Amino acid sequence: MKNTNLVRKPLISLLAASILMLPLTGCFDDNPQQTVYQTTANTLASVYAEQDVGGTELPWGVTLQVDPSVLVPCEFERVVDGDTIIVHSPDGERLRVRLTGINAPESVHPDENQNTDEGRDSSQFMKDLLSDVDTVYLEYDVDEKDQYDRTLAYVWIDTGDTYIMVNEVMLATDHAEPVYIEPNLRYANTFKKYEG
Repeated sequence: MKNTNLVRKPLISLLAASILMLPLTGCFDDNPQQTVYQTTANTLASVYAEQDVGGTELPWGVTLQVDPSVLVPCEFERVVDGDTIIVHSPDGERLRVRLTGINAPESVHPDENQNTDEGRDSSQFMKDLLSDVDTVYLEYDVDEKDQYDRTLAYVWIDTGDTYIMVNEVMLATDHAEPVYIEPNLRYANTFKKYEG
């Protein structure tokens, strides 16, 4: 009889511990945003796993980090091309966002002769990168609008562990080139390493 109790006690303890851990696994999560976030983080993680990051912890060897308190969360709508996206601001305004400090080849120019294979590749890469993203985070520099009334921003995404800047990812993967337009030069020194 003692042997039976010795076996039952650990099994009962293990069962009780398992039951107590269930809420921590997300099985009873009532927050759909959390579920979306988990899916997004997992999808991004699988994309990043395919990249050679050169011994760094960030994908594609990117290096920039950000203080999340300066970021403005926006609902992501769609990719326009390799350097422009559409988002909705926290107050619901639809914004056409031009990624600050980069220029991607043309892919949606009204004159089809202006569009290039490189531009289509850049646009597709951006679409793949953001395919499961519901929220992007904007960081503004000095000027928040350009002459075409587009919002100018550094666009960040949450990988689950940290934030990475989409602008830098596009440069690091050769899908865009750096451009320097005053006064928005906050990350110009970092972007210079991606020249040429």
